[in-house]
Amino acid sequence: MSHRMISACAFLVAATACGDLESAPPSNEPDDARVALGGAAPAQAQALAVPTIAQALNCGAPSTAGLLTRAMELQRVDLDPALFPLARCNDGTPATFYFRPGSTAAGRERWVIQLQGGGGCRSGDSCAARWCSTDSNFGTTHMSSAQAPTDGIRADGILDNSAGLANPMATWNHVFIRYCTSDTWSGATGPMTVASHHPITGAAVSFQIEFNGRAVLDAVVKMLRRDGTAALNYRFVGGGTLPDLDTAKTVILAGASAGGGGVANSADYLGDLLRSKNPCQGAGCLEYRAIIDSTFGPDGLTLDWSTSDACLQHGLCTWKDLVTDGTAMFDRHGDQSCETWHAANDPQNLWQCDETDHVIRHHITTPMLLRMGLVDQLISGNSIDSGVSVPGRGPMTLALFTELVRAQLALHGSLTVAEERSAMTLPALYGPNCPKHETISANSSVYGVTIGVGGVRKTMFDIFTAWRAAGAPTQVVQAPGDLIDCN
Repeated sequence: MSHRMISACAFLVAATACGDLESAPPSNEPDDARVALGGAAPAQAQALAVPTIAQALNCGAPSTAGLLTRAMELQRVDLDPALFPLARCNDGTPATFYFRPGSTAAGRERWVIQLQGGGGCRSGDSCAARWCSTDSNFGTTHMSSAQAPTDGIRADGILDNSAGLANPMATWNHVFIRYCTSDTWSGATGPMTVASHHPITGAAVSFQIEFNGRAVLDAVVKMLRRDGTAALNYRFVGGGTLPDLDTAKTVILAGASAGGGGVANSADYLGDLLRSKNPCQGAGCLEYRAIIDSTFGPDGLTLDWSTSDACLQHGLCTWKDLVTDGTAMFDRHGDQSCETWHAANDPQNLWQCDETDHVIRHHITTPMLLRMGLVDQLISGNSIDSGVSVPGRGPMTLALFTELVRAQLALHGSLTVAEERSAMTLPALYGPNCPKHETISANSSVYGVTIGVGGVRKTMFDIFTAWRAAGAPTQVVQAPGDLIDCN
């Protein structure tokens, strides 16, 4: 069943894409970052009377944030449009992913699949601005495969297998799915025609655009499962063949920012699929977990939106108004159990299933590790800049943001108010008082950020390892006075 989803990191006026203010990381621009666009749309899109977004807008510009570095580590795979006709980017180009087989016998039985983040768009004008990188750090790079590094990419963060790093997943099979659909990995619409304005000239334009994030994820998983496709051979140093995902003993689905929203949308769906296809059936056959990073802001329902720019300028004065408006452009697939639960127990609030923060808090039954910086510079900045207020406390400030996120992480850690708490397991939590957004792809944040627990500094992977082993601690949220290292 399809429906629409929006991430709560859109503390926004309706046309602002979640994540569009993200600061660029240290320069890692691929050598093909300025490949010309416009000629790669599939034939069926070219035949339409309405041009594709690439054909309609001559101002396309690459992203300056969230870029991938070309390297011979994770190998590129293009999805075959003949086999996967819906697995396309916003501009109609076939989507891509990258992989590396596990390096040990035990590692080849275990997988980490990472969904890239990179904001999104929710209207014709915001998609046009995103394409042209106007008032945004994102651009064509996150809407097309034309600029994806051609051979392979460097593996950073949770996918880095360098000697000397304490990565418990270093020897596993690594898969990185590149984000090019602007829909938090859940879109189920396209191509569709939208009316917009040229971001530079202001002239009225119409163009074709696609939102098929779920189809991209489905296509990659089918290839990993060898469902109608051949095994993937790795041609870089070490060689080897990627194992069949159906024989996995452990699978971790991970993502940050829009990628974290994608995990929220798809974690339970993918887990059900993998368990149904695994030849080992029953309890203990498949360890399946999720890592969600940088997508847990203050609960929008608890805030006063009447003071926000969205209310003053657009008449969107409640959280329901914002979610409903922000999810009106195209259909999506999200967490099915949320819809089922609300249809049976709380139908008047079924709209909340269109918001990934609600799904994370109440409906993901997959065991999850939730990582959130208490002073995340992107989400806190969007929240403060929106003009939203905290009832009885005044306009949102960084101190209020930190207080709310810390308290709500702790509440989520107990699941005492979760709507599906009987089906959920207590989450692992990692909440450093650090400002970086989208951290699981950065070595400095994965291995260099620590929180003091009883005088002992713990990284996210320390918590991850204890959580998998049913050890302790599994919930570490930095409190005033605790040791903290930010990188």
